[in-house]
Amino acid sequence: MKIVFIGGRSVHILGGIENYMLNLTRELNRLGHECIIWCESDHDGEENIDGVRVIYQYGPKNNLICKPWCSLKATLKTVFRIKGVSFIHYNAWPPSLWSWIPRLAGIPSLMEGHGLEWQRSKYSPTARKVLKFMEKVTAYSNHHLAMCSKDQVEYFRQTYGVESVCIPGAVNLPSEEREGFSDILERYGLQDKKFFLFMGRFVQDKNPDYLIRAFIQSEHQDMKLVLAGSNDAMPEYVDSLHQLAKDCPDVVFTGAVYGKDKSALLRHAYCFCLPSTIEGLSIVMLEAASYHLPILASDIEANKEFLKDDAIYVRPENEGDLVEALERAISNPELLHQYEETNYQKILDNYTWDKTAKKYVDYLRSIGVKG
Repeated sequence: MKIVFIGGRSVHILGGIENYMLNLTRELNRLGHECIIWCESDHDGEENIDGVRVIYQYGPKNNLICKPWCSLKATLKTVFRIKGVSFIHYNAWPPSLWSWIPRLAGIPSLMEGHGLEWQRSKYSPTARKVLKFMEKVTAYSNHHLAMCSKDQVEYFRQTYGVESVCIPGAVNLPSEEREGFSDILERYGLQDKKFFLFMGRFVQDKNPDYLIRAFIQSEHQDMKLVLAGSNDAMPEYVDSLHQLAKDCPDVVFTGAVYGKDKSALLRHAYCFCLPSTIEGLSIVMLEAASYHLPILASDIEANKEFLKDDAIYVRPENEGDLVEALERAISNPELLHQYEETNYQKILDNYTWDKTAKKYVDYLRSIGVKG
């Protein structure tokens, strides 16, 4: 099959959607399928990554306009310039507004949801209304729908009366030999298993501000809190996080991390923190579990779907819960060890890219995609 993926930023700045696209297409390529990824970017260009053709398109900086505009261009170029396309995969609601175009050309497509975009606090009230409307339109206009979590499958069934399939994200199992050595612990004065780790884009709905305030209030002994992330689109919010922590030397900001630095933080952290108000199925949560990291998480359905009973839970946006949870994590290393082993086994059983790619191909075959 020749499968085209549309929607997402540069694969070199790996967010959840970008991680999903790149790793799934790599695995599909290993299975003998040809994959093409269209990316939003600050430039036009093209490269080949492990056999996957990645095409970059310059897009406007306005978040509301960028995805629909870049996706329209990618759709038209795919339909009229790329021969032999078997299937088009749209990521999230805004790009899939154009799914009717390939259908007119006889090319089937699906829309995959990675979270309820209209709920995200980074958007203005007007933008959120537009995104909610887009969600409704795409729910009814796409013939095939996939979601990265069962919670979203149920949401679409209950809200719009439409059926979808769950094709979750996954991880590559870590290998210390392959990842190489990083000195990031030395650079930031960190010790093995002596820090909590938050890793992700700095946006309000992931609640790093609540985590910082709770950590400062907690009896955290000799532990530190490491926040690995950034957000160039929201410098004021990033600055506010630094201001919150300015008087606490135990709160450490590393900026966004990739490659061996990211692996080293995941390998040496004591506990991973995911206090979000909104998630799809968090890829970085799965990555943390693959590194045998116990997880402290908000008790939202998207997190509980994977973690079940094997986490320390907090209510989202609840500072008191976080204080108590951090102190409980420090005083219960045996409980955390139990959680980490159980969650690692879940990764082995259900959340590796070879299993997700097989499920993906089986689904395409079931809806009649040929190639």
